[in-house]
Amino acid sequence: MTRRLALFFALISACFPQHLRRECADVPVKTTDGKTIRISQYRGKVVMFVMVVTTDDDCLRMMQSLSRLQTEMGPRGLQVIGLSIDDTAANTIPFAERYRFPFPIGHLDRRAAIKLADLNANARPVVPYILFVDWQGSVRFQYAGNDPIFNQGDKGIRAIADGLLRQAAEKSGPHLAKP
Repeated sequence: MTRRLALFFALISACFPQHLRRECADVPVKTTDGKTIRISQYRGKVVMFVMVVTTDDDCLRMMQSLSRLQTEMGPRGLQVIGLSIDDTAANTIPFAERYRFPFPIGHLDRRAAIKLADLNANARPVVPYILFVDWQGSVRFQYAGNDPIFNQGDKGIRAIADGLLRQAAEKSGPHLAKP
């Protein structure tokens, strides 16, 4: 199993050079239900942050795809967190209420989004923007909306999530369910 995981991540790294390993910024996210969440509370889970603009059709399709992924892989330890990076937080609540995603939705201002993605202060992230954070709190992969991984539908994203979940189950023990 270890060899297969190593081979999987080697292939992903070769195809997608955005493979990283850096500590994820523990930015606070105010959710649409009034709670504040932080990455640190999800230690032990594989977390996918998806930054979106609530008026963008590609972002909506991505959120709907990730809804299916959350439902399917959530019991194995996946946690999707939707992050509106609209200019104003006012669009976030109606968006979340309309679509009722099975994961938390919050709003990040520009400064917090740039900190989370570890981007240059002048950057304007192309949405949807996805960060994969492993069970130890390290960002392992991140992709802007213009990356070739998005041309694969949800296959590439699903493969990365599945690989990280398998790796977490192998490294962390039985508290993360194996498929």
